[in-house]
Amino acid sequence: MGIRMTGLVSGMDTEGMVQELVKASSSKVDKVKKEKQLLEWKKESWQDLNTKLYNFYKTELSAFKTNSSYKTKKATVNDETKASITASGSASNGTHTVSVKQLASSAYLTGANIKNTAGVDVTGGTKLTDLGVAVGTAFAINGKEFVVDEETTLSGLASGLSKLGVSANFDANQGRFYLNANGTGAAHDFTLTSTDENALKVLGLDKDSAVKIDAQDAIIEYNGVEYKNSENTFNINGLSITAKGVTGIYDKETGTFTGDTPLSITVAQDTDSMYDTIKTFVKKYNELIDEMNKLYDEKKTDYEPLTEEERSQLSEKQIEQWEEKAKQGLLRRDSTISSLLSNMRGILNKGIEVTNDDGTTSTYTLASLGIVTGDYSEKGKLHILGDEDDPQYATQTNKLKEMLASKPEVFSQVLGGTKDAPGIGYQLYDHLNKAMGSTTNSSALTFYDDKLMNKDIDDMDEEIDKWADKLQALEDKYYDQFAAMESAMAKLQSQQSYISSLMGM
Repeated sequence: MGIRMTGLVSGMDTEGMVQELVKASSSKVDKVKKEKQLLEWKKESWQDLNTKLYNFYKTELSAFKTNSSYKTKKATVNDETKASITASGSASNGTHTVSVKQLASSAYLTGANIKNTAGVDVTGGTKLTDLGVAVGTAFAINGKEFVVDEETTLSGLASGLSKLGVSANFDANQGRFYLNANGTGAAHDFTLTSTDENALKVLGLDKDSAVKIDAQDAIIEYNGVEYKNSENTFNINGLSITAKGVTGIYDKETGTFTGDTPLSITVAQDTDSMYDTIKTFVKKYNELIDEMNKLYDEKKTDYEPLTEEERSQLSEKQIEQWEEKAKQGLLRRDSTISSLLSNMRGILNKGIEVTNDDGTTSTYTLASLGIVTGDYSEKGKLHILGDEDDPQYATQTNKLKEMLASKPEVFSQVLGGTKDAPGIGYQLYDHLNKAMGSTTNSSALTFYDDKLMNKDIDDMDEEIDKWADKLQALEDKYYDQFAAMESAMAKLQSQQSYISSLMGM
């Protein structure tokens, strides 16, 4: 748009008058912009809530509905210096015994000191041929060979041996070769040989000068039965047993084991872990519905989004405070929030029929497990009776802990379950999974109509663009009209001046 020279003849504030004439139509654009801003804020509020809902779904709720969460076991051992024990859900409850006869170890070979051998400079760069090792001499470890050439050095030999299934190093400071197996257990033992026995002697690697420690397997007895393994960790009967020290004296030659003090291992239900899973679920669920109820009940204010002109007259802090008020109540009485809250509460209040060990059935609810709802004002929040962190109910008997100790098998059915016999957690998980499924109005993993919101925002952008074109055309029209008026007035003044000059005025 070119520079407009207005009001030069008439002396009128043409620009101000045009802006006033356009202002009435501009207010319509501002209205659409405000509606768009409100919708964008509403979308942001839903995005934040959606993230919280999804995180709850995939973490706390996922653990709450998983059967294995209620089959956890813990194992304790009377001497943790000899062994450490962990138990899976399949481990047998009760007392077990473990004796550690032998720990697994790696094979090691320490060469003799060859610092004073003629020709050795100790840098590791000494060539083997300078030490009398002939080109073509082969060194082998368990059948794999390394062949010496004209350039092979002490360090080069170590590198070559390291490619044969061991870790090898020549320590120049010590003047020795060090070889060790890459794993523990007899299966990783190794033997070093050469086509030239003298070459081994020169390098301090022959049987007479080198010290070799053979590898060995770990050997334990679990409940009277012997087990061997190349590593110190055994997985037996749902237990992971890591041997750390022997419990007696084992003679490898005769196989006798004397002076044994067997370890005592106790396996039981890990009720603390189960309790923590449920407690964490309750805590996060309460935080979530507090947030949802706040958004659903929050009253809307009279504050509207600011126009560009209004923002220009305020400080950043004032804008922030204004917008904070304008954002309140955007999800008030939101039907999606209402539906989610209603369905979640309904599922958590359900009774679940459980088959007892004797074949009879019983019906359980969360309340019968010691998980209750508060008064009406709390709008569905859950409480664990007797939980020390819940001041309202801390003095009551902790029925949940009692049930976990006496009937742990109930929880995998009541809270977990299967597709054919879903428990409370399973049903809630399934409901939220379906609620965030993809539809024509919403994307996958989204609880609200994000697609519809985006379409509405795009439509508003188009409407704003159309109004911008209309306003520009209207402004141009008014400027053209004023320009025509200025031109007419200029001609009139010119004619008046001409007549005056003729009349000698």
